[in-house]
Amino acid sequence: MKTIVILAHPYFGQASHINKSWIETLSKTNPEISIHNLYEKYPDWQIDVPAEQNLISGYDRIIFQYPFQWYNMPPLLKKWIDEVFLQGWAYGQGGDKLVGKEIGVAISTAGISDVYTESGFGTIEQLLKPMASTTKFVGATYIGHHAFLGAYTADTDERLANDLKAYTEFITQ
Repeated sequence: MKTIVILAHPYFGQASHINKSWIETLSKTNPEISIHNLYEKYPDWQIDVPAEQNLISGYDRIIFQYPFQWYNMPPLLKKWIDEVFLQGWAYGQGGDKLVGKEIGVAISTAGISDVYTESGFGTIEQLLKPMASTTKFVGATYIGHHAFLGAYTADTDERLANDLKAYTEFITQ
């Protein structure tokens, strides 16, 4: 299955231990998987919509990878989805370009697991519902998520070492 990871980390080069480790591992173990870094490609936020539509048309699986900030995706990714998933292309009359594709999410959070509960701020599943709904709306299949919680805890490196295999398996499942 041809897969692309749409990386949307505003500080990938500076403060991104989890996401950098994920991408480095994926690039080494699965070099056939494409990595598309939105903040690197569009530092001016001027998205080339036809080019992006053409790019993702060639893939069966799209993984959106980003830090989960303020319980949401980074703003450039939101803008990208708004501009690329257009009526007549992604949905509506003639909008069938994403039908049959698989879409998933890989996120990292600063918040620890206790934050992401029904009695806290909501479960990860609840907070990612907009992405699942968008995926369904455009006729794609939502394959779920992979999450690394508590990116700044004392045991982060140990947990990350154990997480890399699960992350890679999620991307390549």
